[in-house]
Amino acid sequence: MDLQKFSEQLDRYRGTDPAVRDQRLEHDCLILLSRMQLLLEKIGSKSSQQDMKATVEAGKSLLVELLEFVIVRFGDKAVASDLENICMLRDSMRDLQKLIGRTFWANLFRTESSHNDSRFQLYRQIGLHFADVLKDLMSVVDGHFNSPQKTADWQSSSRVLIEDFRQRW
Repeated sequence: MDLQKFSEQLDRYRGTDPAVRDQRLEHDCLILLSRMQLLLEKIGSKSSQQDMKATVEAGKSLLVELLEFVIVRFGDKAVASDLENICMLRDSMRDLQKLIGRTFWANLFRTESSHNDSRFQLYRQIGLHFADVLKDLMSVVDGHFNSPQKTADWQSSSRVLIEDFRQRW
């Protein structure tokens, strides 16, 4: 989408009735939640390194989906306070990738890796960090509803999705 079209859409959005804006945002949020739920289905068992890698990739996809939604609708400044947490999460994922690689080589030569415990601990921490970042980004939407009821509905849906994410991780 080019900047001119985006500007025109934004002007139309700002000029509409608050109830209509809430209805449009609620519709967009429902679509977002359904896409996120599909991505969440990819997070499953964590019995092997491949499962962990797939779960981390699904988590990244969830994060990208939510970031794109927030940035497109509310602008870059809406996520400015969350950038530090997102960068820390990215760094943790890189560390986990290194530990998974080391464990692969240990398994290849059938030796016990001293990194197994570190890998599982870091994996659990990444899951908690993912949940916190997703929660923070989803709360950005809260302030854009005019209706307290729509805000409460969104917060409830967000909590359910985050809790589902935590249980699956």
